[in-house]
Parts: sequence; structure tokens; C-alpha cells
Amino acid sequence: MPDRAFSLLLRVAFLSVSVLAAAGAGCGGGGGANAGGTAGTGGTFPPPSATCVVPTSLVDTSSPTTVVGDGSAASCTEAAFRSAVAIGGGVTFNCGSTPVIITVTSEVPVGKNTTIDGAGQVTLSGGGTSRILHITSAWNVATPLLTVQNLSFVNGFTSDVPNTSSTAKGGGAIFQDGGSLTVINSTFSHNQCASTGQDVSGGAINGQGVGTLIIVGSTFSDNSGSNGGAVGTQDENVTIVNTTFANNSATGTDGNPGNGGDGGALSYDGANVSLTFCGDSFTGNRANAAGGAVFRVGYHDEQVKIDRCTFDGNSVDANSGNAAGLYLEYVTINMSGTTISNNTGHYGGGIWIGQSAIANLTNVTIANNTAAGGGGVWFANGVTGTFLNVTVAGNTGDGLFGGDTGVKLQNTIVANNLRGTLDGTTNCAKQHGSSGPNLQFPSAGTQCTSSITAADPALGPLQDNGGPTKTMLPASSSPAIGVGTGCPPIDQRGNPRSSACTLGAVEPT
Repeated sequence: MPDRAFSLLLRVAFLSVSVLAAAGAGCGGGGGANAGGTAGTGGTFPPPSATCVVPTSLVDTSSPTTVVGDGSAASCTEAAFRSAVAIGGGVTFNCGSTPVIITVTSEVPVGKNTTIDGAGQVTLSGGGTSRILHITSAWNVATPLLTVQNLSFVNGFTSDVPNTSSTAKGGGAIFQDGGSLTVINSTFSHNQCASTGQDVSGGAINGQGVGTLIIVGSTFSDNSGSNGGAVGTQDENVTIVNTTFANNSATGTDGNPGNGGDGGALSYDGANVSLTFCGDSFTGNRANAAGGAVFRVGYHDEQVKIDRCTFDGNSVDANSGNAAGLYLEYVTINMSGTTISNNTGHYGGGIWIGQSAIANLTNVTIANNTAAGGGGVWFANGVTGTFLNVTVAGNTGDGLFGGDTGVKLQNTIVANNLRGTLDGTTNCAKQHGSSGPNLQFPSAGTQCTSSITAADPALGPLQDNGGPTKTMLPASSSPAIGVGTGCPPIDQRGNPRSSACTLGAVEPT
């Protein structure tokens, strides 16, 4: 079972999309586990609709420092690209009217503030033998800043040293070795770092040091590495907005200590730094050990903010894997407007929260996840916080599992969860505290809170009911309607709530 040893972890194609700074319509489903990816291209996984306000904008490259190429595809060579990056500043391309691929035979170092703009026409490839870009700085230095925009990165590769302990074997497409990195409107596909190793991470991007990593409106599909199949990062503030992660894999084994396998899409370790997701979609990602989509280990209850995101159809090893959706340890979680669904694993089907974490979830749906225990949520070792207007329904392997928890339920529905193989519980393994009315169904087994209402909430299926994420609407006759207290101002779809709101994540209309 996971324990504090995990906290040692991680010393560790085309698509041009408009970056919008206004709320839009939908988080997007990405692709399923077998949806449309094509080897050597960006696949068919668009980023979600621009649901969230973006933290940065496209850099103006209308007056570039260097233009690669003279108008023909043949002029856009590796040597010309390498020379342009060495100069720094703005780098654009003039390669003709059709898309081009520039393959590098060895990594291209970035030592100055640089913006590379592919205008949706340029793919940078490692040819399956080389990393593509390497920010050469130092752990304690936040410069230079590399911005990549409107680019595709494919087939980046770092040498596959078995069971490596070297973090420098991460980042098949981009290794951020100090400095800072901003990614806008770009696609990363079929990039790979070392496939095993306790500390190596980031099939596409590895970020290390005191700088920042910002990703906006981008797609990561079919990337792989020992940990963090798409992105692995340590000790920097990370913000990821309106971005898709599909079918990425953490290929190591046994976790930490061990040889990796944590964070199918993203792995993140570091003290006194924050992780922010908004409007992101994680689908079909897989980890051998823990965190089918996301693996985050903290130290001092660092902030993890998750808003209007989808975690659907991710998985961990069915015989021993933990946290098919998210693994979050020693952090403060503020999650809102999010759906965690259809994830499968051995322990913790939807989300594993542990080691004194603080979990505040508002307007969240946790549905149809499957595990031997903790099908919806697994709590471990002193978790506190509040589940406010949360729907936990249709999970196999219990709805809420684990003891030693100070989490309180308020306006929450825990219903129609099926028995797992670890014990005889269905909805809740132990009784939780309460800050207001709650509802569970059926009433058999442990009461989820004292004096809880036992009644069928008459929930509809998990589906698109409007808003950025899928939800389960209660029928108009549901006993959950109009009995909530201390309600948030809006529901998961963004619709207004009344002062006496409906229990669970959404209002019925």
C-alpha cells in the first residue's frame, strides 16, 4: 500500500487553436483509450474548448529575430533551425505553403530567452533517437524563458537506460533543466523518456528547478516514460489550462522505492510550489503503479487547484495499482466543477487522497469508477476537509473507503455504489462528519454520516447535460431537491443555485 515513501519520488502532429480568454462551452472528452492517434503525428486529440481564462497569451512574432527558411521546404534544415535558436529572441519559419517536419539528430540547446512559433505548419521531430530541445540553465535560476507556440513535437527520445536514477533522462521532447517554459497551442505525440527508473519522468516534457511551467491550449497524446508519461516536473509552479492529455503511459514498475510507474499523464513532486489545472481533459492515460492520470506528492500541504476538468477512463494495474484517476498526497486540494469517472484500478478507482491531505471538493461528480476498494474515493491517514455538493454514485468497490478521516460531508449524495472485494461496504466504509444535510441510497451498511437521509436520489446517467463537464441530473421528483444548506452560488454546470439548493453536484434544471 502507498505510504510516505512515495514522497521521495521524482528528482524528478499539428494543431493550431485559438487561445481564448473567456469562458466557453466544455471541457471536452479528449479521446478514449483507442481513439484516433496516429504514430508520428499529432493524432486526433484536440484540446478542450477554451473553458478557462488563460494565464498567458501568444507572443507577438510579427517581427522575428530570425526566420528559418527562404520559402522552400528544403531550406528549413536542422542546421538553420539550430543556428536560429542559438541566437535567441523570436524564431519563425518560411518553409513554403505546406507543413514541414524538421528532424534533429541531437538535442538543440536553448540558452537565451527564445520564442519559437511554428504558425501551425512546423513539426519538430527527434526521429525516435534524440531529445528535441534542452533548456540549459541551473536548478536555482528561473531564466531563460523558452516559449513554444503553434508547434508540433513528435518522436523525441532520451536514451532508455534500464532502472536509471538520472533525472536527466527525462523530457523526450523538451528538457527544462532550470529556466522557465511556456507552451501554447502545441501538440506533443509519441515522445519517450527512459521507460524505467525511480526518479526519471516526463515522456514529452521534464521540468526541474525554481522556474515556472505554463501549458495552454495544447494536446499530449501517446507519450510515455517511467513516470509522468506526458509531463514530469519537480520544484516549480505549474499551471495547465484548456489542455488535453490522452493515452499517455507511465511505464515503470513498483513506484518509489522501485522503478517508477507513477502518473500516467503527469507526475509532480516538490515543496512550497503549486499545481493548477483548469479546463483540462485527462482520458485513457495509464500508470503501472499509482495515479493513472495524475500523481502529486507534496510535503507541507501545498496547493493543488482543479477546476472544470475531466478525468475519465484512466487506469492503473488491475492487480496492484493505486489511484486510477488521481493520487494526491500531503497537499491541499481545492477541486470544483470537475468529473472523475470510468477510471479502473485495484485500489482507489477514482481518487486516492492521503497522508494528512486537506480535501475541499465543491460541485464535483465521482461516478462509475471501479476498484477492489475505494471505487470512488480512498482516504488514507488523517485526511480533513469538506465535500460540499458532491455526487458519489455508481462506483464499484464502495463509494467512500478508508478510515482515520476528518472529511465532512455537506449537501452530498452517496448513492448506488456497489460492494468491492475488500469488505462488505457499499456506499461508505466508515461514518464521516457532517456540516449539513446529506443523502445516501441504499441505506444498508454503514451510515455515511449520522442522521443521514436514506432515499433514492433518482439520478440520471452520467452524460452531457450542458456545462463544461458531464453530470448526473436528479429527476424532478428527487428527494434531494431544495433541502441543501450553505450552498455554493452555482452548480457544476455553472447554473445558479437557490439558498435551499439540491443536494449533489447539479440542480435538476
